Amino acid sequence: MSSAFTYTCEYVLDKAYFEECFDQSVTTQVHPKQYLKTAIFVIIGLGILLLDNLSQLPISNKETYYLGYFFIGLGVVEWLSIRFKRTWWLWRQMMSKAAGDTVTLEINDAGIHSQSTHVNQQIAWKDVYRVTQTEAGFLIALQKSTTYLSKRCLDVASIEFIANKQS
Repeated sequence: MSSAFTYTCEYVLDKAYFEECFDQSVTTQVHPKQYLKTAIFVIIGLGILLLDNLSQLPISNKETYYLGYFFIGLGVVEWLSIRFKRTWWLWRQMMSKAAGDTVTLEINDAGIHSQSTHVNQQIAWKDVYRVTQTEAGFLIALQKSTTYLSKRCLDVASIEFIANKQS
């Protein structure tokens, strides 16, 4: 009879951790389809400005003029978020209330439990669709989402335990 596996550790949600999460879990290839929303915002903005300049209707006023530039501005912000995807994502994570928190991670036969000041997440092994091992961690695919688990704080036994869950 084998004994139950249990492993507990703590880590900090710092910039290095977030950089690792992004690098291991996000594909950085840019496709033209990603710029569709940018193009739509700019076209709407230019359409509003053009309509405002050509129209003699009473709706043509200062507010519609600003609305056109607002949509163009949204297009620029969307373009920046695609062009600087990693920086944008890291900035958002570092500005979140979870940044700097200490996370207590527990891995056992039931699943993975992560707990911090702002998050209490329980992942049962029966809910795990796929475990993909990367060079620095594990991508744990659930039915509707994917979670990244870094190997930084894991020991050899826990890495083997998680790797065996993927088979």
